[in-house]
Amino acid sequence: MSRLEFHWIKWLRVLLWVYFTILFGRPVLQASLGDRFWWLFLLNTLSIYLFLPLPVILLAAFWVKQRETWLGTGLAVVMAVFSIGKYYIPINTFTPPAAGKTITVMTYNVLGFNEHPDKVVAAIRASGADVVTLQELNPAVAAAIHQDLHGEYPYQQLDPRETYYGMGVISRYPLELSSEKMPGTWIGIPQILTMNMDGQPVTIINAHPHATNLNQPAKIEWSIQEREKQARAILDFATSHPGPLLVPIDFNSTDQNVSYAIVTNTLTDAWRTAGRGLGYTFPGANSPGSSRLKIGNIPVPMWLVRIDFVFFSSHFQAVDARIGPWDGFSDHRPVVAQLILVNP
Repeated sequence: MSRLEFHWIKWLRVLLWVYFTILFGRPVLQASLGDRFWWLFLLNTLSIYLFLPLPVILLAAFWVKQRETWLGTGLAVVMAVFSIGKYYIPINTFTPPAAGKTITVMTYNVLGFNEHPDKVVAAIRASGADVVTLQELNPAVAAAIHQDLHGEYPYQQLDPRETYYGMGVISRYPLELSSEKMPGTWIGIPQILTMNMDGQPVTIINAHPHATNLNQPAKIEWSIQEREKQARAILDFATSHPGPLLVPIDFNSTDQNVSYAIVTNTLTDAWRTAGRGLGYTFPGANSPGSSRLKIGNIPVPMWLVRIDFVFFSSHFQAVDARIGPWDGFSDHRPVVAQLILVNP
């Protein structure tokens, strides 16, 4: 072995062990610390991308020819297969009862600065959803929805606001706004509604937890803590209201974060049970007002994480979950879930 080759192998071993330390250490840190620190939150959020270097790691392990590196590489491959493969094998194996009532639900953050109401209307119409929760609903989009979709969605509870604070729910079923309030601070005012689904009351929560603004690192840990408080508020509501509950939401957290674990302690994620693939919904278009991060003047790639969810109580079962029609201008894609009421 030449001196140069020895030098390169030495550094490859160092890089391999750094990679293995990060890859295998992250779940340990997550289990013990959750999302406590901003860097750990980001590491958990983007953990699936730790598998991207695996082809290079395989080549490096072949060059190093060391038993420990082969073992580490093998474990990394097994972890990758499990971590990614679970998104392509839905865990839903039930047979829907013949008498069950089916409902299609969509959640859609339409972007508060969206200047294309007609595209939003077209996306909602193409979804075929029975009930749609909307976040960042601005007055122009709300007016178009009310005018163009009132015949298809006669029951509308719209609270449009400028920028990020508007909320709204539209439904084919009768819908009433509840006097109940969600505790804590949110983006916009959460909506708690009662929907009459062919005689069966169903509660809907449309809420918008705080976002992670990577342009303001000092606020990242604050936003993490606030989202966990908001997740507990949703959990408390679900445990104190025993009836059917739907929570279609821009959650601003992924399924790798603590806030997700809090909510799914009681509620179920439709995509996890009936979706197929990674189902990433954010970030989308680099439109004015978009939250798509830029590095320098270059926007990061589209669709990097899944932060939009349809959560539901045990009264429902997910039949299907998919990415909904996109208007081409929002920084989110909608999520559509078909649910069946199996336990009224």
